[in-house]
Amino acid sequence: MRAPWVAATVLLSTLNAAVALAEPVAPLRAASEQGGGGGRQCGTPAPDPFEVQQLESALSTRPLKSGVGGTIKVAFHVIYSGSEGNLPQSRLDAQVAELNKAYAGRYGGVNTGYKFELASVDRTENARWFKMLPGTGVERQAKQALAVDVPHRLNIYTCKPGQNLLGWAYFPNSFPEDDWHHGVVIHYGSVPGGYIVPYNLGGTADHEVGHYLGLYHTFQNGCNPPGDFVDDTPDEATPTAGCPEGKDTCPTPGLDPIHDYMDYSDDACYTMFTAGQDARMDQIVPLYRPSLLDAAVAQRTAAAATAGPVADGAAFRVGPNPFRDQTSFTFSLPERAAVSLAVYSVLGQNVATLARGELPAGEHAATLRAGKLPPGLYYAVLRAGGTSFRKSLVIEP
Repeated sequence: MRAPWVAATVLLSTLNAAVALAEPVAPLRAASEQGGGGGRQCGTPAPDPFEVQQLESALSTRPLKSGVGGTIKVAFHVIYSGSEGNLPQSRLDAQVAELNKAYAGRYGGVNTGYKFELASVDRTENARWFKMLPGTGVERQAKQALAVDVPHRLNIYTCKPGQNLLGWAYFPNSFPEDDWHHGVVIHYGSVPGGYIVPYNLGGTADHEVGHYLGLYHTFQNGCNPPGDFVDDTPDEATPTAGCPEGKDTCPTPGLDPIHDYMDYSDDACYTMFTAGQDARMDQIVPLYRPSLLDAAVAQRTAAAATAGPVADGAAFRVGPNPFRDQTSFTFSLPERAAVSLAVYSVLGQNVATLARGELPAGEHAATLRAGKLPPGLYYAVLRAGGTSFRKSLVIEP
């Protein structure tokens, strides 16, 4: 057993496909490489043992939560090439509706409490971005150009990925909350009414958003404990192809969870998230995506960590991030101002005050030493002249 609208449409001008990448990025090992799965291929990077250990250590100190949920605002980025991939608004609306049905349990699973609301749509013609792959410079270039308010929006990118991938996402604990990696990429042919039969009912987005909210594949670790770290999804040795009722690949109790959104089954076979998966999302989201929801935990964190209008710009910089021993902050003041620089836990507790008082115009710097702070996610908040700047930080073990 397992223990883990009103859409504002912005037409972006075509970027020169010949723009050189700043640096190459090696492709990441995809979870689909764990084997099988028929036609469905998910490019979400398989978590490495260190990442899993770090996550489970963080979760072990936090009680199980229920009823976190909340509304997730969606920023859609339609990437197309020539006459291919420029999805009409009706397909985007249908995909958001499908997400709401899946996460509300309308097909027979639990109601997770997560709701989805379309906040914005932009469209970009770019032949290179249209065929992006996870872990590449092309992905970085596209996301850094298009991403909208990453901590507060689920950014969904539609394109035509290479290597037969239907989509991918990154786990909440893999990068700081405001990192450009976050979001979901899906094949434009997988949305409801798309052409990739039998994966054209919107199930790919359901699946990838599950990763985005912290869930592993149901076949994670095969028949070996702790599986996918969820108690009520039976062990599963191999990804499912099609919808084979009675599939049973492990000697432990229970048939394979072929109807679960985190398997590789056909879209029509998907019907459920389990109560255990809902509980795991409810543990992970407030810890690693606290700014995403209108849930009470996120509201308390935001209220404790910020005051006044919040801005995110080059005036406030941090690095390295993630870090182990120490990291440095630099910020610019256009004029003399009252300044405070503090670091908060995800629960809004002040764990360090690095600056307080009036500072002159110009460049300033401060250093945070991890010391006895436990590994995990934190927020640095700079308040200057009535404006607040917030950056998420990750302390590694």
